[in-house]
Amino acid sequence: MLLVPLLDQGGLERVCAATAQLLKKKYDVRLVVFNTAGMIYDVSGVSLIDLNLGAVPGKIGKLCNVFKRVTRVRKLKKELGTQLSYSFGPTANLVNILTKKNDVIWTGIRGFGAVQDKAAMKRICRLSDRVISCTKVMEEQIQRQFRPKKSAAVYNPCDIAQIRALADEEIPKEFENFFAKSGKIVVSMGREHDVKGFWHLIKAVSLAKKSLPNLRLMIIGAGEYTEYKTLAEELGMRADVLFTGVQKNPFALLKKADVYALTSESEGFPNALIEAMAVGLPCISVNCLTGPAEILHADYAQCSDEDQTIHADYGILTGIFRGDKDMDATHFTKEEERFADALKSLLSNEALYRHYCEAAKKRAEMFGMEEYLDHIRELIETDIKENG
Repeated sequence: MLLVPLLDQGGLERVCAATAQLLKKKYDVRLVVFNTAGMIYDVSGVSLIDLNLGAVPGKIGKLCNVFKRVTRVRKLKKELGTQLSYSFGPTANLVNILTKKNDVIWTGIRGFGAVQDKAAMKRICRLSDRVISCTKVMEEQIQRQFRPKKSAAVYNPCDIAQIRALADEEIPKEFENFFAKSGKIVVSMGREHDVKGFWHLIKAVSLAKKSLPNLRLMIIGAGEYTEYKTLAEELGMRADVLFTGVQKNPFALLKKADVYALTSESEGFPNALIEAMAVGLPCISVNCLTGPAEILHADYAQCSDEDQTIHADYGILTGIFRGDKDMDATHFTKEEERFADALKSLLSNEALYRHYCEAAKKRAEMFGMEEYLDHIRELIETDIKENG
């Protein structure tokens, strides 16, 4: 049984859907979703169970909802004779650990924010048979702080072949004028959320434009981005920033860019970084927790300095951004200046640029679907055998 709150846009939702598709060839997979509203991921051929118990407002409403979900899932596990239950995200994890019967309980920790909820993590690690993290750094921290019975770090799967095929499709006509202009394009993906640090990115690009005046920026993801559009306008670059909104095929747009940038305050495992690398984009990322260092360098432990720019094996890491959200168009931090310098260096040095293009494509292959499936199947067989 795989449990997930939704199957709409999002990293953990995509991983859950991909896991269901990969495992259905060998196992009897039941995908339990709290609510299928807004579902965009392909789960065709998978036995899907919609609880119709989506999010509700108010503390009492939420408690009642948890009770209803637990009751339904406990009944399903008994009826189906479930051997292993793997949940994705905090709300699904809670339901999973509260419905343990004879099944092996796997709880998935997909973001660094979940690790910071100490009360929840203590409960999860006490009641789970295995805690699955999406990065090694996260797994190591969970082991140190919470001592789970068993743990594992399983990198998110990426369908490299499909991404590259989709990248060759045509882009929406509404964006053609933007790409018709001359100059390099920086791209980033993510929904409108402060954790993505997009104000840092806009400011860094504005600084880099002083040396590369034709430089432009594209942000792909859900949101109105009203305050970010205002910031771009105040920086005199509104016409040079494209906010595409949600795209069914973001990969065709990715391929039109020249460099991928990640400016998040924190990540779980940044899928978008792998997706950009799969289409051959060189990457510049802040060295935030967690994921970027593990993706961009073979030995992530060598990248422990969070304040320096590091030319890693497969991309460039820059110092993490410090301070609160700052939409002041006249104020720039030293970290934003360093990020801008990294952009200028990469886009002005042809040899460096080509090196990281090739390195990105090579590295992406290491996060393919087969690698993920082999790891998951090995863990399943081990835990079911040990559970009798």
